[in-house]
Amino acid sequence: MNPLVFFGQQPVFTHEEFKQYALSQGTKNENTLREMLAYHLKRKNILRIRRGLFASIPLPSRDSAEFYPIDPYLIAGRISSDAVLAYHTAFDFHGISYSLSHQITFMSQQQIRPFTFQQTKFICLSFPKALIKENNTDFETITVDREGLNIKVTSLERTLVDTLDRPEHAGGWEEIWRSAEHIPILNFDKVIEYAILLNNATTIAKLGFFLEQHKEQFKIDENMLALLQAKKPSSIHYLERTKRESGKLISQWNLVVPNHIIERAWEEPSNDLI
Repeated sequence: MNPLVFFGQQPVFTHEEFKQYALSQGTKNENTLREMLAYHLKRKNILRIRRGLFASIPLPSRDSAEFYPIDPYLIAGRISSDAVLAYHTAFDFHGISYSLSHQITFMSQQQIRPFTFQQTKFICLSFPKALIKENNTDFETITVDREGLNIKVTSLERTLVDTLDRPEHAGGWEEIWRSAEHIPILNFDKVIEYAILLNNATTIAKLGFFLEQHKEQFKIDENMLALLQAKKPSSIHYLERTKRESGKLISQWNLVVPNHIIERAWEEPSNDLI
């Protein structure tokens, strides 16, 4: 068994993946596995990211292994078998986020505590309950190759709805609106299908309001809006339930929306002197 072969093929790997490789090579003793990992950590062939997760270090960088930059998308995408990059991180991955972030957000059914590595914070969130109930957590996820390994990320269609559903994980409303300006095209059949799958009337109302606000950009027709209006809340809801900000009632969606969002206050020209 030559662990260096495995390390060369696995830029980021879990303890379990290393164990399975060792088993395939005839090594079954747990103590031997621990000793191997400890040896290669000491030799700086690998670097511990967190408990049970490691990165392989190329030979030229081993003298300063702790400073070798590890792809944060790869860390989040390989931390568990069901990990999916999501929310603002998915916007960033797709190249449409308005602002940079030093936080990586992903979904998993495993309970993974927040941790920081190389000045990036990693946050694990649970999948929406409706997806877990339907055993459909992979709905509208894309598998992509990253340094020879597969990771999953939510599609733009799902990401848009997810960020409207939980805007606090997308950088807030201004970030969502400004990021959306960079979206070239969307499959609205998938957008609406996913919003309905979440089975949340408030989220459907948010999506309907958002689409009306971006009617020209996305060429939204009335049939799309009618599908959503049929599932809007039966009573008045707030754009953010926890904040209950005052604003304007958008009656066609039974949604109270703060004025600064309706007016896109962030677009107002600055009065500061240059």
